[in-house]
Amino acid sequence: MKKILLSLLLVSLSACSGVSMIKPERKLAEKVDTTKLYKPAFVTKMNTIKDKFRQGKADAALKELSSMKEEGLNPSERATRKNLIGVINFSKKNYEQSAKNFEEALALSKEDPGLEAQVYLNLGSSYYKMNQNDKALATLSMADFRNLQDAEAKKYHQLYALLSQQLGKKEQGLSSLIRSLEDKKTIADLKSEARLAQVEEMFSKLSSSEKVRLLEDFDSEKNITVPYLAYKEAEVAFKNGEKDKVADYSAWIEKRYGNNSEIMNLVKTLGVRTENDNAKIDLRYIGIALPLSGDRKTLGERALNGIDVALEELSADPSKKYRVEMKDTQGSAAAGAFAVKDLIEQNNVAAVIGGLVPSSATKEYLEAKKHGVLFISLSPVYLPKEEKNHLLIEVPASIESQVNHLFSQKMISKLGSKPAIIYPQTELGEAYANEFWRRSKKLNLDVTGLISYDKNATDFRDPVKNLLGIKFTREREEEAAIVNDIANLEKNKSIKRLQNLQPQVDFDWVFVPGLPKEVVQILPNFNYFDAFNLNFIGVPSWRSELMLNEGYRSGNVYFLDEQLPTTETPFSQKFAAKFGKQPKIVETISYDAVKLISAVVEGDSSMNSRQDLDIALSKKNSLQGESGLWKLDEDIWMKDLATFKIKRDGVDPL
Repeated sequence: MKKILLSLLLVSLSACSGVSMIKPERKLAEKVDTTKLYKPAFVTKMNTIKDKFRQGKADAALKELSSMKEEGLNPSERATRKNLIGVINFSKKNYEQSAKNFEEALALSKEDPGLEAQVYLNLGSSYYKMNQNDKALATLSMADFRNLQDAEAKKYHQLYALLSQQLGKKEQGLSSLIRSLEDKKTIADLKSEARLAQVEEMFSKLSSSEKVRLLEDFDSEKNITVPYLAYKEAEVAFKNGEKDKVADYSAWIEKRYGNNSEIMNLVKTLGVRTENDNAKIDLRYIGIALPLSGDRKTLGERALNGIDVALEELSADPSKKYRVEMKDTQGSAAAGAFAVKDLIEQNNVAAVIGGLVPSSATKEYLEAKKHGVLFISLSPVYLPKEEKNHLLIEVPASIESQVNHLFSQKMISKLGSKPAIIYPQTELGEAYANEFWRRSKKLNLDVTGLISYDKNATDFRDPVKNLLGIKFTREREEEAAIVNDIANLEKNKSIKRLQNLQPQVDFDWVFVPGLPKEVVQILPNFNYFDAFNLNFIGVPSWRSELMLNEGYRSGNVYFLDEQLPTTETPFSQKFAAKFGKQPKIVETISYDAVKLISAVVEGDSSMNSRQDLDIALSKKNSLQGESGLWKLDEDIWMKDLATFKIKRDGVDPL
């Protein structure tokens, strides 16, 4: 992770700041009217020169700046001119000359706090490039970063953090790293940053008093990283049974960040979990919410069969007798949520098994979450990752589990580091796309395409053309003209061209989280547009007869799924003996749900409350079930998956 962070910093610092267009009206920490410092003619002239520089005409811009007469210019205007000369020299890697330019600019920039801060940043960047790290850090320390614009401030904090760490000033480095994240407005954005992992690691190594002092240093700054770190510290205290510390951190967060709904939801959930220690409960008392009437009655009964086999296994040990309380969800999401509420409030169960279908899983889980109760979902829960924690176990592979496997080191090594995604415009498709984007940003991968499609469409050529860079011919106008000229010279006019432009394949692989009936219409379009032998990755539903019959025709087609057993398991044998048939997926995941609860409960005989169960679950590294292995990662349970390739004669594991 440190390597990724340093890479990010070095990339962002490869160019000097100060190349933004001059805007006399700027955000400043001090009340200074800078509009009077710059004459309109000067602003116009400087912006014209900057335009040339941005167009790659550095020498022309430098020549024009050098020929400008300083007579008649006030100090701020002269400083601006010197600063831009320094920026151009910096871009040409003339660091000694750029440092001299910035030093001269600094002496003239006192009247404009924004310009002065910018010159300090530029001068510090030059010293850094000259390997004069002590001098660079000292220079940055003299700048008031509050007078920098957002993009400049981010570069400032990144460079300050890097230099502080290299010079052994850890607390200063941590403060700057936190400030470099101040542009993040949501927890999802924050968690997508690779730098957050290093912030958390450095923060965890501070003493208790150092942590408090650091957090209070940010009292006046609305940086979501600060309450998030405080919340994480409260969560550690919760796991250690330090109730007073949990209350202190929670009160501190509420007082300063009470208007941030995301943070307050986290605090509220933690408060509910803390209250769960008030009453002793039977941890072997399980609530079950399934459709036992209505259209999904048969599905509910099949799930009960799997649960029956698991309970019979557990009852073999009289000291571990489990009891269950069942509620009928009637196949309704609203009724399911009410059933979960009833099981927790009226029956006081330790955990709930439910969510047989996705439409009910989300509502049922959210009800269990309100009470801080473990929920075992029999289908994926379509919520943002930030709304999940270790008290949710999705027995089928969750979206996070699938994308986690997709971006594993093994998969990246096999397929490449430039992914693209084409996804349906549905709630499920958006959930896949959001997690795909979050994970790729965290790993600093170059996502070259993020394209959606209408799942009800009958023609999928447009989204494929978008991904291949064929649809937007304006940007490739010159190339299109050449191809058309060649086409006009062809003697055989009976030949029909499929398209004028050749596809631009700037990605290594494409993730397509769509249903097989959509996918078999989408993938052939890539061949149609002359993009052959591409790598496509799909989801567990691709293990279907339709995909097995058609998928191999479209290139290298893979999908993610659980590793299915090749022989009978003890569970399948017991199920067959009891019901006279082999178990299918519904029976297997229902069996797994009970076994997963048992794996946690039987791990510590001293547990006697929901909070005990909560803490025990948060400290487990993995859980083994009938259908796979789950590992705790970023406080949510990720299921181990495998990759399979669709071939003409079947499916092969990767």
